Amino acid sequence: MRTFFFIAAGSLMLALAGCDKSTSPQSDTGFMQVNMVDSPAAYDQVNIVVDSVQAHIAIDDSTAGWFTLSNTQATYDLLVYVNGNFAVIGSAELPVGRYSQIRLFVGSGSNVVVDGETKPLVIPSGVQSGVKLNIDAVISADVTTTITLDFDANLSIVKSGNPTDPTYSLKPVIRTSTTSSTGLIAGVVVPSSPRPVIWATSNTGAVISSTTDASGGFRFVNLEPGTYTIRVTSDEALYADRVFVGVTVNAEATTNLGSITLERR
Repeated sequence: MRTFFFIAAGSLMLALAGCDKSTSPQSDTGFMQVNMVDSPAAYDQVNIVVDSVQAHIAIDDSTAGWFTLSNTQATYDLLVYVNGNFAVIGSAELPVGRYSQIRLFVGSGSNVVVDGETKPLVIPSGVQSGVKLNIDAVISADVTTTITLDFDANLSIVKSGNPTDPTYSLKPVIRTSTTSSTGLIAGVVVPSSPRPVIWATSNTGAVISSTTDASGGFRFVNLEPGTYTIRVTSDEALYADRVFVGVTVNAEATTNLGSITLERR
């Protein structure tokens, strides 16, 4: 009888442990990671100081519901993060839910390097107080959601003033996307010197730009699926533009335009 009692008690404890496990609450947090990339641009360096990165949950008002992903100041040369390279500029464990905005705080000390000379980058007060970028991201329990911020350095750097000693200002042009919903366009331009500029215009009217690397290659990453018009231009008037209409981008796929030859006029 005593032996039976201990066996029964042990069985009961195992049963209770099983019940506790099956009824334990599901995790109510997930993870967000924010990556930053750029398209090649006609500068030696574009050094951006990031003070902090925040995310906003959609169910709260505009002043509440902000969560900090990073508050450690760091400097990033945008031109390093091209052709598939990226920088992780913030990550954190967040409550599950839908997030509607990323806020990027850009600090003083940012600069551009042009022909080997470092020029200060003027940061307007509105940028210092936080650039708000719309996103549509769902944080699920125990899952990491990755957001990519794609700087367009060609369009974000504004040159003004005296042509012999210009002033450079930052007016950020940034696209946001989730990794799983985007595609790529790639190709090679011949000749590659002087470096051509490639423009991509989506069927919704969004315009982004890129330049080639030393071997003439280019890649547009994190493109929303759809149809694009690609224009390849050269600073040298000797060459005519090339235009490709109806270039299709699909999610998680690369559309390769192959070798593009610039023809003499």
